[in-house]
Amino acid sequence: MQMMLLWRSLRKVPSPKKVDIDRAVDLMRFVFREGMPFLDNGSGRCFAERMIVDMPGFMVNMMFQDPGISQRSGPPRMWTITPTLDKDIAHAFAKETRKGIGSELQGDFYGIYVDVIYIPSKFMSCMVLFARYINGKGDVVERLLGIVPEPSAHGSSLEVAVGSMLSEAGLSLSKLRGQGYGLFGYRDEIFTELKTSITNKNALEYYVHPCVCQLHSSLVCSSHGQFDVYQLFQTVDALSNLIQDCPQFTEKVCALIQEGGVNRDNDLKKPGETRWGSYYEALVNFATYFDPSCEALFFVRDVVKNNDQSYLAYKVLEGLSYDFAFGLLLMQDVLSITNELSLALDGKYVDAGNLYGAPPGGEEAAAEKFDPRPRLRDEATTMTNLDHYQVDFFEKVINIHLNELDRRFSEQSSALFLLSSCLSPRNSFQAFDKEKLIGYARLYPSEFSDTAIAALDLQLAAFITDVRSDARFREMNALSDLSVKMVETGKNTAYPQVYLLLKLALILPATPATAKTASSALKFIDSTMMKEPCNQWTSDCLLLFLERDIFERVTNDAVIALL
Repeated sequence: MQMMLLWRSLRKVPSPKKVDIDRAVDLMRFVFREGMPFLDNGSGRCFAERMIVDMPGFMVNMMFQDPGISQRSGPPRMWTITPTLDKDIAHAFAKETRKGIGSELQGDFYGIYVDVIYIPSKFMSCMVLFARYINGKGDVVERLLGIVPEPSAHGSSLEVAVGSMLSEAGLSLSKLRGQGYGLFGYRDEIFTELKTSITNKNALEYYVHPCVCQLHSSLVCSSHGQFDVYQLFQTVDALSNLIQDCPQFTEKVCALIQEGGVNRDNDLKKPGETRWGSYYEALVNFATYFDPSCEALFFVRDVVKNNDQSYLAYKVLEGLSYDFAFGLLLMQDVLSITNELSLALDGKYVDAGNLYGAPPGGEEAAAEKFDPRPRLRDEATTMTNLDHYQVDFFEKVINIHLNELDRRFSEQSSALFLLSSCLSPRNSFQAFDKEKLIGYARLYPSEFSDTAIAALDLQLAAFITDVRSDARFREMNALSDLSVKMVETGKNTAYPQVYLLLKLALILPATPATAKTASSALKFIDSTMMKEPCNQWTSDCLLLFLERDIFERVTNDAVIALL
């Protein structure tokens, strides 16, 4: 009760009253931990439950378990209540949390990735900065360094914001070895100036696009540049809504399939249920069950007594033109080429040797067959069916996908993936290639001098013999697993040059682990900013909530010193 009264006093600010600043900081600590500034904190537990269950435990901890943080043997430190005291405490906690993240790096190498989230309902945006590094246990760690509300869309403004956060965390640009941009939204042009500026200051880092795990959905979105394909996916989306909202439709499709004696291996799937391959699966299923789906659509339109569902069925049927059928089969084939890549990028490991090889008859074969430059035609000339379906439809879609893949998989990033994959522990280090790994090390001349390269050559030969005969290194798939195991077994100190090479590969901001962690945080930030004011208070509270383990280590003295 006393803490709630204190919280109200902080919000109402009955100046010039004073408050015990340690108690105030302790209260705010609980507020930030619970995500109370944004009551729905994503935990799935209601606000009342969190208050009833967590508040007593917090009070017990304050009284008995952690005297180093909150308890003082001296008299209370009284502090004048100001209109911004709660915000000042939050900002001080945020600054100290960034310092804590920097301390966890211990001066080691790291990577960054940056995005700008636009909130259309508020006509506002915020910049989000993450750091990626390897901790003392060999784990790959991704941390939110901070959120800047309403940054200018110009690179110079972003550069100042990024530089300020890195400086506050005590992170030097000289230790930066990887940067990536546009994880949540693919907007490379926003970051061009920032990317160039960082590269000019540190030529030792590498830029790798961190958005690889969204490849499938991005290819679908880019395909909307061909209007017939856009109409196709609009129709598929309408069909998907019908699948979700009208059980009679699904029941009718299933009954018709069974009557036809067909084994139904998969349900019609709503795109968006999974981020990986959902549209591809939906197209495959719709093409497979096209006839029963059409008959079920007529049934819903004419028989089901629900205006919304009947209208959805009508809209889908309206979209079932010859162009729709052509686009359905075309996009099924086109997306099948990159489906395996999309699924693999969602996994815990990336078999770069297979993923980056040119698939027979795939996109690269199409590139040889079709001119990637846009073809101009005389608008006054009547387009034939052949022109429409081959040039304006098929070739346009192929070229769109080729351009998108070129943007994502540059020659440099592909080379980095291919070389780093030679350290993969899968199948008893089957992909191990000492010469390629030495070539990979030469990409980092400041870390691998000629002397260090010679040492790496010897260590790689000894390392591969050692780990292949060590049962503890079996049944591993990911580079991150190898990093942890090397630390656990002490082989990171036995083979320091090998471990350094592994570390440099892992901090590149483009592997699936990064994408998933950052994407999850970005979605939470985006949903919160949609409901809460996009300001420094919300930004600080989000940082503290998302990086609770670091925030909890911040002492009252450190916070009070910044007030």
